[in-house]
Amino acid sequence: MRTRRTESNPQGLVLFDSHVHLTDNKFLGRVGDVVRRAARSGVRAMMVVGQNVPDSYEAVELTRRYEGLYCAVGVHPHEAEGFRGTDANALKELCIESRIKAIGEIGLDFFRTISARPSQEMAFAIQIELARSLDLPMIIHIRDAGQRARQILDEHGYYTGVLHCFSGEAKLAEWAIEKGLYVSFAGNLTYGDERLAGLARTIPLNRLMVETDAPYLAPEPHRGKANEPALIALTVTKLAGIIGLTPKEASRLTFENACNCFRITD
Repeated sequence: MRTRRTESNPQGLVLFDSHVHLTDNKFLGRVGDVVRRAARSGVRAMMVVGQNVPDSYEAVELTRRYEGLYCAVGVHPHEAEGFRGTDANALKELCIESRIKAIGEIGLDFFRTISARPSQEMAFAIQIELARSLDLPMIIHIRDAGQRARQILDEHGYYTGVLHCFSGEAKLAEWAIEKGLYVSFAGNLTYGDERLAGLARTIPLNRLMVETDAPYLAPEPHRGKANEPALIALTVTKLAGIIGLTPKEASRLTFENACNCFRITD
C-alpha cells in the first residue's frame, strides 16, 4: 500500500475517511472537487453515510460516479419520527448494491431529541435487525443516550460495526470494545479535550478508526469552518501523537481497521 509524497500529502499518508456526508447541501455542485482534493491528500477511500432513504439513494449514486467511495444506508435518529416499515424495505432493496458496506447512520440522540425517543428507539431496533439479516456492520450514532443504546443493542445481541464520532463516557467505550465494536474519532479530537484524548488511549489499536463527519467538526486549525475529507490527515496526526505512533503508522493502522470493519478487500 503505497502513496506518493506530494505537496498536499508530504508524509505519504494512506487515509480512510470512515464517515462523510458528501450528500450534504454544503457540498452541492462541488463533490468532484472535494473528492479530487481528498485523493491528492492521501485519502484512498471514503464511507459516504446516509441519513434518510432519499439521502441513501444519493449516496449510492455517488459511489457509481467516483472511485474509492463506499456507502452506508440508513435513517439517522434525527429523521426517525417519520420512519416506516416501507423505509426498512427500501433500504433492504438498496443493499443489493456492492458498494454498500454498512447500515448507517443509525442510533439514538437524546441531546437534541429532534425525533421523539420512542421513534428513535423503534427505528434503531428495526435497523439493527436489518443489519443482522444482511450480515452488514452498523455505523452507530450515540449522543447522551449511552445506557439506552447499550440496552437496545444487548436486547438484539448484534454488535458488528463502529461507534462513530466517539465522545461518550469511558463505560460506553469499555462496553463497545468488550462487544467487539470499533470506535471512531473525528476532528473534535484536535480541540484540546484531554478527556477525549485519554479515551482514545484506552482503545486497542486494532479497534481505532478515524473520520471527518464532514461537513461538520473541522479539525484545528479549521475549527468552525466547513470540513471535508482532505482534512482528515490533521485528525490522524493528532491521534498518532496521542497513541504514540508516527502519522504514517497511524494512517495505515486506521486504514486497515476501516477495511476490516467494513469488510473491504478490493
